[in-house]
Amino acid sequence: MSKTGKKVLIVDDMPTILDEAKKALGDRYDCELATSGTEAIELAKSTRPDIALIDMHMPDMNGISCMQAIHRIPELADMPILITMNDVSVITKARAFDHGAIDFLQKPFISENMFRKIDMHLKLAEVGYKYEA
Repeated sequence: MSKTGKKVLIVDDMPTILDEAKKALGDRYDCELATSGTEAIELAKSTRPDIALIDMHMPDMNGISCMQAIHRIPELADMPILITMNDVSVITKARAFDHGAIDFLQKPFISENMFRKIDMHLKLAEVGYKYEA
């Protein structure tokens, strides 16, 4: 599998999850890793990722707050963000969609699902698709 040249920001407070995601995605994408929402925002500003996977439940800020802060950066306002989570609560999903999430990935990750969702949303972004609520 060759690199796509696309940059993926992966945000999770659990180092094992970051390692698992980078191991699964690293051959295909350039991966930037952050262990907190605050770190993710700064990393997003400096690296300008093409897509982000953000954990819903982190100690310093939740995934929705992190996503909203990243989307307030003008250059990243339309960047696709997938929320990652262990729970699959309909209420949690609805809240995340209402605040700008484009999709979800359930943990533990299944590599093929990650590739399909990331590739699909990168292609949609390339053609200018943006879901408007």
